[in-house]
Amino acid sequence: MSKIGKGKLVIGLVGPGGSGKDTVSSYLKKRYGAEEFRFSFFLVETLKFFNLEVSRDNSTWLANTLRHRFGRDVLTRALEKKIEDLSQSKIVVINGIRLPSDYKFLRSFEDNTLVALEVPVKTRWERVAKRKEKTDDRVSFTEFKKQTSTKNEKYIPALMNKADFIIDNGGGRAKMKKEVDKMMTQLLRK
Repeated sequence: MSKIGKGKLVIGLVGPGGSGKDTVSSYLKKRYGAEEFRFSFFLVETLKFFNLEVSRDNSTWLANTLRHRFGRDVLTRALEKKIEDLSQSKIVVINGIRLPSDYKFLRSFEDNTLVALEVPVKTRWERVAKRKEKTDDRVSFTEFKKQTSTKNEKYIPALMNKADFIIDNGGGRAKMKKEVDKMMTQLLRK
């Protein structure tokens, strides 16, 4: 059991690329005062520091290199330290649960919940193409489906099956907010 989670509600978001994890996280920040942490933060900052392209390929390569050299849980340990050092809120969102070690980390907090975001693949592809978060976001539908079935994405379906809550995030922001509010009402009653 993690000592840093005492008195905090820790919400983990799991879902494939384009499922709306960032949107849900932003809503939780705005509406409930949650703080957001993500495993990819260190990867993006490292790539930017070295003036390298922030792309899915580069992020995947860097994550795999770090895991190979320092252990599969290297990003988990870094995130735990970051939460310990910086978290002030009673609600923490961990955006991007992807691996069994991420799941184990989430479950190490006393008050935790895993939220799966479900969205049809075609909708996810359209969202990713519009957001241009990474330099390789604008790809064909076929290529997008390949990207979302890579080694680093392979555990997502199994982790989604372990979710405490499932949010259908394919019906627009109003529907998503309603589902998140319903979930938060249940979680904050505990």
